Amino acid sequence: MSGFGSGGGLGVGALAVAAGTLASAAVWSLLALTHPGTEGVGGHYFYDGVWVALGLIFTLAGLFLVVNGNSRALGTLLVVSGLLQSLRMVVLLAAALAGAGPAVTGAVMALVLAADIVNAFLVIGFPLWLPDARLPGGIWRSITVLVAAWSAVLAFANTARVPAFDTLPNPLHGTALFAWLDGWLGPHGMDVFAGSLVFTLTVAGVRWWRSPGSHPHLFEVTLVYGVWAALATVPHYLGDYPAWLPYAVIVAGEAAWMLVPLAAFRRDRRLSLDRVTRRYLTAYAFCTLLFVVVLLAVYLTHRLLPGTGTGARWWQLATAGVIGVLLRPAARGVERAVDRYYYGERAHPYQLVRQLAERMSHAVNPADAPPLLCRTVVEALGLPVAAVRVRTRCGPRELARFGTPDLPGEAVPPAYEAFPLTYEGAGIGELLVPPRPGQTELDRQDRAVLSLLADQASPAIASLGLYQDLRASRERLVLAREEERRRLRHDLHDGLGPALSGLRLRIDTALSGLPGGSTAATSLTAASTGIGRAITELRRITDGLAPACLDGEGLAGALRQLADTFGSRSLKVTLDLHPDPLPALPAAVEVAVYRISGEALNNVARHSGATSARLTLHAPADRVTVEVADNGTGFPGGGSTAGGDSTAGVGLRSMAERAEELGGTFTAANAPAGAVVRAVLPRGRAD
Repeated sequence: MSGFGSGGGLGVGALAVAAGTLASAAVWSLLALTHPGTEGVGGHYFYDGVWVALGLIFTLAGLFLVVNGNSRALGTLLVVSGLLQSLRMVVLLAAALAGAGPAVTGAVMALVLAADIVNAFLVIGFPLWLPDARLPGGIWRSITVLVAAWSAVLAFANTARVPAFDTLPNPLHGTALFAWLDGWLGPHGMDVFAGSLVFTLTVAGVRWWRSPGSHPHLFEVTLVYGVWAALATVPHYLGDYPAWLPYAVIVAGEAAWMLVPLAAFRRDRRLSLDRVTRRYLTAYAFCTLLFVVVLLAVYLTHRLLPGTGTGARWWQLATAGVIGVLLRPAARGVERAVDRYYYGERAHPYQLVRQLAERMSHAVNPADAPPLLCRTVVEALGLPVAAVRVRTRCGPRELARFGTPDLPGEAVPPAYEAFPLTYEGAGIGELLVPPRPGQTELDRQDRAVLSLLADQASPAIASLGLYQDLRASRERLVLAREEERRRLRHDLHDGLGPALSGLRLRIDTALSGLPGGSTAATSLTAASTGIGRAITELRRITDGLAPACLDGEGLAGALRQLADTFGSRSLKVTLDLHPDPLPALPAAVEVAVYRISGEALNNVARHSGATSARLTLHAPADRVTVEVADNGTGFPGGGSTAGGDSTAGVGLRSMAERAEELGGTFTAANAPAGAVVRAVLPRGRAD
């Protein structure tokens, strides 16, 4: 590694700068603790400590952004600004305690000015980094140069306005340049500052509007910055306000919106942090948190508790004890936070697997295992979709799917990756997962966690294998049976039926030429009567094979006939077909739709007391949905009724069985006005 960052790691430069910031904070703390109450200096310890803490926060935010390749430039600026903020406070304190002379004071003021210039550019120019954590290029680059130059001017005027820092006189305060700037900017300083913020926010708005694509969490960043800008400027125009308000807003506000970019220019899930980088980020975050907590604890105990003056030490011991007790859990919490920031639930894969196992152990139905697996993958890992497919004797079968987009048909798109589901060494199926939007493949952490989840869920899914084989075999048997019935009905109706009718006609013709009462006439009459009975029996057989109306008018005509049959003066039945005309459907599906529709309308007419009912049939490419809705009294009890429930009526159980034998689903439930019966059937293939 070299530079500030490389491929999900921290470079030597970033490590050195961050170490310098941390060392500055440690030295400042040591000097402040060993020189309590120093005249002209000790009264500013909390104020100075806040700026040291701010420098640590800047550097912390910068380190996280440096690791992300898409926001490394902003991260570098934050890291450098954090170092300058902390370094200037320790140098100021050391120089004041040592009674530095003019030469040293001049060098210290140069450092203070450099820190203020970088901070001013960060504050005023932050909107220029939106929306993609990069400064504008092309013709917009001149705006960046202008804002940087203007930030330097404002920083110089602001720094030179202070006559002395602690006990160190400020040599910039008496310069002619400051006198000229103060005369020009002094009366309008807040107007100039507010105008600068409005200008950079306007540039950000234009760039955001012209930038293609979505920018998640960008609104939150802009909102936080806008609130900070309003709190920092508006009170000035309202008149009276507490003297501490501008300082509190500037410091607390900067700390807040410097951390907000961590949510906006968020983790790149393709990153794979090495162990050293993760440990360094965790340690630095913990040290920053520790410094802030100790600083606040010292301030609060000193200001709010009685008897905690410079001579009292009991509160220091108590504070140290409390902090010591909390060190270990705080360190663990920071480590988990860092891991979760970059990896989400992937940071603790075994915990995720354990959660999945617990959910499966509480599932009563083994069929719940595939949906639980898919839901866990999508919700915990943030992946767009997950699907579980198992292998059956009749081909692959999808058991569950969660998220979007849908998997098209039986083919797995090239972008999807399959994680094998194995049980006792045999492959039983796959867990299918696509990469996140904008990525071409899943990363290493995703693959590791998905493999663990697939292994955990495999035994539960394997128990469904036999059931799925039986179910698929039954569906194919039902489809084949109905297709064979359709063929047989056509053969009998169109072949044997006309042949028998023709034979009877010839016998009756021959009979008409014979004298009545003759032996031949008697035999032919008996033969004609027998053929008539055979034709009647043939019609009964063909009607039993399938509804006759399906052959005569097709499914659409048969459903219209049903609607007309059950419609009356007291019940209006409406039919909706989508699409119309309907596509060709397998015989088993047509029969199931017709029988379910007829039974549902019969229930409406006999039991619901409805005045209107709607029969709807949707037939998209992969399924057929038939629905009957009415405005009647609904099912008894006011709740929903499952067709397969043992407490359901014979009609509901019959409809559920017809749907389930084709691999479909059936539901019957009360609606806000009436009841709805719905069956969803796989469309299959029409031969």
